[in-house]
Amino acid sequence: MTSTTVFFRDDDVGRMTPALRDVIELLVEEGVPCSYQVVPAFLDAEAARALCEIQVRHPALVHLNQHGHRHEQMLGAERVYSEFAGGRPLAEQLAEIAAGRRRLEELLGPAFDPTLFTPPCHKYDDATIQALEATGFQWLSAGVKTDPFSQIYYGIGARLGRVGFLGKRVSYHGGRVAGSALSELSVCIDVDEDKDAAGERIEKDDARLWQEFERCRRRLAIVGVMLHHACCDRPEKLAWLRAFVRRLKADPGVEILSMPVIAGRLSGERLRAAS
Repeated sequence: MTSTTVFFRDDDVGRMTPALRDVIELLVEEGVPCSYQVVPAFLDAEAARALCEIQVRHPALVHLNQHGHRHEQMLGAERVYSEFAGGRPLAEQLAEIAAGRRRLEELLGPAFDPTLFTPPCHKYDDATIQALEATGFQWLSAGVKTDPFSQIYYGIGARLGRVGFLGKRVSYHGGRVAGSALSELSVCIDVDEDKDAAGERIEKDDARLWQEFERCRRRLAIVGVMLHHACCDRPEKLAWLRAFVRRLKADPGVEILSMPVIAGRLSGERLRAAS
């Protein structure tokens, strides 16, 4: 049986809300590692202390990474949440990323993992890649799609050596981003997405999440699951998440690992292939 590696990533961490605590407690209880993507501008001292305490108690299950800096920018007269889209100059992107990194280093100390960066809304360009390399990041996490059109597009983009073209981003999930030393480890399942392809509202219970997982595992050896803890604000949503997690744990063809462990394995495989 072919094994599928699964990882969890929770975005938009800032204040220590009841929803964030519920998600952390659920995953810790289930023994499931998760990388929590912290927005530096959102993080306050109280939440930082709480996150550090949790990370010290569960170092193999709780990983704290950087998620942009402010999670917003002005494009013309419009405020958007992507932060690094729209052709922002390299100097601006570098300043934002470096400022966010310094804040997390100050507030989280050794609990902060400075190797992984998640750009807000999964949007970035060549300048972002340069800024991340200059700041010392090694891994980028965004999103990867599994539909045939996207997979073909990624293949063309990779052959052209592009970070993006035709207004879309090229995913190098599980590999190295073209023209850089940065590698990518991205998500393909959004637990909290509330609209289907036709724009109709949906609720993702554990059965629907499993259907998405089955579709992703047919295309990808590594399947990333994205959470937004703020959306886990009802008992049924937490129950669906727990049921989905337990179904993954019960599947003999699934291995749930932390993002740092997966990154280490992939780096080791590259070193062995190059030797």
